[in-house]
Amino acid sequence: MRGCFMRSMLVWPLVCIGVNFGVTSAPPATADTGDCRPAALFISTDGSPLFDLQASTTIALNGASVTGSTPLDGVYWSGESADVGRARRFQLCVVDEPTLHTVAEALCRQFNQQAVLTFDYLPEDTAHANANANAIAIAVPDVDFARFVAAFVADPAAHRRLQGGSVTTADHTLILIAGKDDLDTARRLVHASGGDWARATITYGDRELVS
Repeated sequence: MRGCFMRSMLVWPLVCIGVNFGVTSAPPATADTGDCRPAALFISTDGSPLFDLQASTTIALNGASVTGSTPLDGVYWSGESADVGRARRFQLCVVDEPTLHTVAEALCRQFNQQAVLTFDYLPEDTAHANANANAIAIAVPDVDFARFVAAFVADPAAHRRLQGGSVTTADHTLILIAGKDDLDTARRLVHASGGDWARATITYGDRELVS
């Protein structure tokens, strides 16, 4: 797939540290994790078997810790058609939001991405997070990727509002990242994809598409 999460927005998708959004590989933390907070980063892969290692090294050199990574199948609406491709979600520990932005910029340059999607998790206090977040991350288990792609392609509102989504390759968890005002669109798409909304996990945070 071209780009990152414009290729990378293959999710407007995420994962919270401590929230099971799918099976992950977890390399040793690469920076001091004593005073950091959870974040996620989504990027299209280039097919190289060294991609995970190279990206993890760049993340560490720019001040963040990798706490896990998850392979994804993703779809993104580009112009008049859907782009489908492999991507990866990195779970991170970061000191602050500027560090997360710096990491995303470095990965964009290194892998010639159009953009990298980040999600900075807000504290678990739901009332506080709901009041201050600009986005939500939605995870729904047991969703078939092909059925999700078909449902997404058939939904013009999802093209405009959600722009894409992803499914973990190991355990088929659907991941969507959406604006807080797009909850109804996301719910409709989950139902059309065969997912059970009652099993959805919603996490609040701030998203950024870094180019």
